[in-house]
Amino acid sequence: MARTKARVYTCCALSLLLIVAIIVCIAVAVHRRCPNDTFSKGAVAADSKKCSEIGRDILQQGGSAVDGAIAALLCTSVINPQSAGIGGGSIFTVMDSSGKVKIINSRETAPSIIKPDLLNSCPKAFQMVTGNKWIGVPGEIRGYETAHKLYGKLLWATLFQPTIKLAREGIKIPEVQGSSIPYISNTDETRALWKLFSDKKGNLLKIGGTVKFEKLADTLEIIANNGADSFYSGKIAEDLVHDVQEAGGTLMLQDLANYNVTVTDAWAVPFGEYQMYIPPPPAGGAVLSLVLNILKGYQMNSAPQSIDEKTLFYHRYVEALKFANGQKKHIRDPHFVSDKITKKIVEDNFASHIRTLISSERTRDLQYYNITPHQDSLGTTHVSVLAEDGSAVSVTSTINHIFGSRIYSSRTGVILNNELYDFCGRTDNISPGERPPSSMAPSVLKSQSKTIVIGASGGSFIMTGIASTLINHLWFGKSLKEAINVPIVFVDSKNSLKFEPKFEEDVIVALKARGHNHETTTKFYNVVNAVERQGGCICAVSDARKLGEAAGY
Repeated sequence: MARTKARVYTCCALSLLLIVAIIVCIAVAVHRRCPNDTFSKGAVAADSKKCSEIGRDILQQGGSAVDGAIAALLCTSVINPQSAGIGGGSIFTVMDSSGKVKIINSRETAPSIIKPDLLNSCPKAFQMVTGNKWIGVPGEIRGYETAHKLYGKLLWATLFQPTIKLAREGIKIPEVQGSSIPYISNTDETRALWKLFSDKKGNLLKIGGTVKFEKLADTLEIIANNGADSFYSGKIAEDLVHDVQEAGGTLMLQDLANYNVTVTDAWAVPFGEYQMYIPPPPAGGAVLSLVLNILKGYQMNSAPQSIDEKTLFYHRYVEALKFANGQKKHIRDPHFVSDKITKKIVEDNFASHIRTLISSERTRDLQYYNITPHQDSLGTTHVSVLAEDGSAVSVTSTINHIFGSRIYSSRTGVILNNELYDFCGRTDNISPGERPPSSMAPSVLKSQSKTIVIGASGGSFIMTGIASTLINHLWFGKSLKEAINVPIVFVDSKNSLKFEPKFEEDVIVALKARGHNHETTTKFYNVVNAVERQGGCICAVSDARKLGEAAGY
């Protein structure tokens, strides 16, 4: 009997060792299969190498995908303060390890008092607007708090420490930040921001110079130690409101106290083998899905090769973008305007109907696409994160235009947004508490074996950047990096096509021959940051257009 038991125990032990050996072999095989430029556990793709590394370090410390994203965003407020910061707002698309996806919307809201002539002062054509009257109630910190309470693993304060150190010690001004500093003007309203970015002689700093964000460091330290409430009430709130009102703004303490984040389910849209999870209005996920659904019906399974094939594809593509621009007027805050029309936009039937309106031979005038006058926009930052447990975060954050309103709170170190500009051309009135419409579309795509976390910055360029990347990667077989690098064509609010440098000249000529208007531009703001897990390997890419670099382990 004892011998029988011993044999059973020996067999069990050998079986257990065999199972362990198989698992180890599989793990080793997976690790060996991963190319040198990929990762096996987790990765972060932010606008800059430094911020990607800070997010990755948080993951390595046992942090969640949300922890990594928050740390990377905080870092961005110092490395790229012209794009994002705690004076703005963000939209998180979060997939937990079980595959459930939630949207955390902390986009700015209209304050309780709005300048009565605000919408009358909207520019007729796109321009970067500055000034106190465009400031929305910042939601960024409340968004971080909500995301961390739902999904965070590390202590709240831990996420702030790397950025506090950077802000206090100062950084060498990187190229992207340095190229934005000349946009700052020395006026009464913007003098505080000018002073922040100028030397002792009063001259604006240049690339390679040193800039310190000491007041911001103080503010971040208080928030780290005392929580988000310390930003929305108490001394920070009082100082922030004082500085904004001193600059002529209408922000009040009650606006900060009343600010609320919304948490909703993501909208799920079928996309080939994937379910694509997008944020609902006032985000731009619906118009992105419309473009992809229209093109999906043409069943493009491989990249066009000849000039004729490329011309036909891009003709249909820009026609889809034009129809999508025509639907932007329906993208509004669902707490103030019904989203019934927007829900129809993401349906296959609607995309099929739009395809019947697209001629393969020619384009039409502006009215054909139901486009109403609206303003293009730019700006923002994006972070994509995949963690070891399979959870993911796609988050887009913004203060809107370059340095937002360019109103700087010298008492708190906060640069304020100019988010109310995004109402221009979209509505005849603004309600207190309403969130402006947005192009932001942080997305997560999930199949049985693959996960893609993707998003973009660049305001109106966001839709074009994400759509181009997904089409070139999933349909045309390009690597994630190659797909992001493909030169884009952008359709502006006047139906004019703008081609990124290195776009194929023969295709441009052929599209003009089909009646498309063409405008030249020197600035392209499309920046896509994405992370993909496939076969045990993680590929992470930060867009070279913003000199970004991803990090992982």
